[in-house]
Amino acid sequence: MKRALVVAALAFTGLLATAAPAAAHSTLEGSSPTDGATIKQQITEVSLRFNEGVDGRFSTVVVNGPGNVSYSVGELSVTDNTVSQPVHPLKSGDYKVAWRVVSADGHPVSGAFGFTAAIPGDQEPSEGPKPGKKSTESDFAAPGWLWWAAGGGAVLAILALGLVLGKKRGKVSA
Repeated sequence: MKRALVVAALAFTGLLATAAPAAAHSTLEGSSPTDGATIKQQITEVSLRFNEGVDGRFSTVVVNGPGNVSYSVGELSVTDNTVSQPVHPLKSGDYKVAWRVVSADGHPVSGAFGFTAAIPGDQEPSEGPKPGKKSTESDFAAPGWLWWAAGGGAVLAILALGLVLGKKRGKVSA
């Protein structure tokens, strides 16, 4: 019985060590502005269109602009497969959009893209949003240690269950 438990625990540990995260189920199909675009007029939001509906309750879009300041304002909205994040009036410069959405099947998916704003002088805001917490796409990723902790906890649970079952059968000596 002990040998079988040890073999099962080692097999399970090996499986966890080689398992890759689940394949992404939602795919970004397009955005406005598009990745790499240069826009020459003010916009009020950044929109992302996915191949399927997403769950807005756990989704996030952060638009960082010049000075790495967040231009996101207010709550994002989800309509069918489109996620929209309102933004402050843009200043000329480079912008990075980092996003994380939850697929219809519950799997989180994340990514990032960038665009440039070349706003005419008469449309350029005199000042941008106040500096605050800066977000990066790494804020949306699950830490690697979390996978190892979950795997280690599962192995310990299997070993503890084996010991309990073995004692109930009287096969384990103290």
